[in-house]
Amino acid sequence: MPELDADNELLLAESAAPGLECGTCTACCTIMAVTELKKPARWACPHVTSAGCAIYAARPASCRAFNCVWLRGAIGSDESLRPDRLGVLFDCFVSATTGKTRSVAFELWNGAFAEPLAARIVARVAAGRELELSYRDGTWRTIGPDSPACAVPAAAAE
Repeated sequence: MPELDADNELLLAESAAPGLECGTCTACCTIMAVTELKKPARWACPHVTSAGCAIYAARPASCRAFNCVWLRGAIGSDESLRPDRLGVLFDCFVSATTGKTRSVAFELWNGAFAEPLAARIVARVAAGRELELSYRDGTWRTIGPDSPACAVPAAAAE
């Protein structure tokens, strides 16, 4: 099981960890809203291809500023944890509105949160901080250290 960044240093890093890169992962290209392109959240970007972002070198500022928690190295660097393989994109940021740190997990496909590896990571993150879960169907739920909902199912703990 990967180690999680406990002190927020990597969770809030402004750049990718050395040796990590998006590759063909385009999870953020669908999940994140891009104001410069007038692209709403959970809509595929018109520039996304099977090989990645077609405008990567000239991508908008909001895309350049975004680094998922995996890319920052905060949940481990194993390729199986990359959002497009795990089924969950983790983000952590300081809210411009409240000034508080927010941790969010976006489900990339229905049922991804329930898959064993993803369920273990969600539970480990939520054991240390409040975690907002954004389900593929558009619903949201918040879990955290005091929530029984963040307990790892027995099958996922093995």
